[in-house]
Amino acid sequence: MFQVCRHIKTNGVRCKSPALRESAYCYFHVKIHKAATAKASASGDLTLPPIEDPASIQIGLTQVLSALGSSRIDTRKAGLLLYALQIASQNVDRRAYVPASDSVRSLTCSDDGDELAPALSKCEYPADCPGCPKRENCDVYNDDDDDDDDDDD
Repeated sequence: MFQVCRHIKTNGVRCKSPALRESAYCYFHVKIHKAATAKASASGDLTLPPIEDPASIQIGLTQVLSALGSSRIDTRKAGLLLYALQIASQNVDRRAYVPASDSVRSLTCSDDGDELAPALSKCEYPADCPGCPKRENCDVYNDDDDDDDDDDD
């Protein structure tokens, strides 16, 4: 069994990568959250979301335009950020469809105040299900598979 990353993308879908041991996040999102926390505490500057899907690009665009409109950033910095968002939008797959079943429907909060998807464990080796102590509450485990082996006698 391994834990799944609890990061929630901007479009409401959780990351499906394995989480690092003793962490709520995968390798990529540990780095993202550490960088965001350090940057936010260092200054009150504009903090864009991680650019990982079309929704995050749209939110980033909205934040840059809002900051520019309220004079929180200068036109040069806004131009650079908008150019970066333009490049990101060219690299993102616009056809990505997110089924409603993949959306996170409940949140928990970390001690730092980060919003997390609920904890989720996945089997690394489904063949080990008969010996797994968590099989009684598992969606993957199928009791019928064990019975089929007994019928061969």
